[in-house]
Amino acid sequence: MGISGNISTMSLAEVFQWLHNGQKTGTLHIRGKQRIVKEVYFQKGTINSASSNDPGELIGQFLLASHRITEQQLTSALESQNRDHVLLGKILVQQKIVSGEELGRILRNISEEIIYDLFLWKEGTFEFMDDVLPRREIPTLALDITHLVLEGAQREDEWGRIHEVFPDEHVVVRPRIEQILDRLPLDSESARLMSMVNGTRTIYEILRLAKTTKFRLLKSLLILYEEGLLAVGDFRSQIIPSQVQVKKNPVKEMIVSVEALMRRGKLSDAERGIIKLEQIAGNHPDVKKLKEMIQEKRLETTAKEMINPSAIPVLKMDMGELTKMDMSAEEGFLVSRVNGVWDIKSILKVAPFDEGTCLRIFKKFLDDGVVAFK
Repeated sequence: MGISGNISTMSLAEVFQWLHNGQKTGTLHIRGKQRIVKEVYFQKGTINSASSNDPGELIGQFLLASHRITEQQLTSALESQNRDHVLLGKILVQQKIVSGEELGRILRNISEEIIYDLFLWKEGTFEFMDDVLPRREIPTLALDITHLVLEGAQREDEWGRIHEVFPDEHVVVRPRIEQILDRLPLDSESARLMSMVNGTRTIYEILRLAKTTKFRLLKSLLILYEEGLLAVGDFRSQIIPSQVQVKKNPVKEMIVSVEALMRRGKLSDAERGIIKLEQIAGNHPDVKKLKEMIQEKRLETTAKEMINPSAIPVLKMDMGELTKMDMSAEEGFLVSRVNGVWDIKSILKVAPFDEGTCLRIFKKFLDDGVVAFK
């Protein structure tokens, strides 16, 4: 017997316990925001493993984030996977990058992280497909459900503490220089993280650089915050504000409203709002910036609909033409991975930023004649 529902009305902890007590075999399919899909595989009530389409939770990115392999090693392994159609983990063992025993620990850690993250979801749907398991080979890890639920509940509590300090990914954090000088030398992980905190980057931007999961990054940032090594806000926030009461600005209020619509994924409503803003304040710099952000989001949505993940990009320009182009760091990264062999989904596995950004850039490359697809 299958079961389906919404996370907001039935918690995943309850679902896990129900499947465990009923000794169920099958696949629990969970769909969240931004097209993130995760699957948890049960065998007679025990969790064998889990998978996710979140780029940060793929085995390649997990190994890069933990500094276990280099990007060059991952690239070589992915090329072998494309050619031989063998699981990436097996290739890493064959190439003696990791041992079989270590691969087992890695797969266990990844499955646990995928499941722990689920306990932070407040919205989403789930469906259990009775007696349905993937045709591909999956690890048999026999994960402890009680441990997973307890750890998930603890992370949920920690997430509450995190959210009080960092309410969203748009928060900017800055280093507290004097306190850092007093603590030198920092441990290697803290030093690596603090090197990304420059007083202008948002948490979202740091996440893309850090090559780690959102929870791990925010927990590390919270520790640094509680130790007094970083503060919330950019350096301009240290300027003493004027005590003169400022009148409400209707344009600013409309901008905030449109930004909220965009964050909630209501793109059509945001586009209608920006049209109204242009009519009353078309030259306002924030209006222009917001319009560009909405256009990028629309381009990202269109790119996801247009680009086949199995398509293989090939360069239409020679290196001389490419070097003359003004490319961002992300664009430069992606164009350097176009080799006429890798398909889009393979490139996504090694990209240190999200799928939406990758697809938006490839759509731009396609429109600009930089690449074609075969």
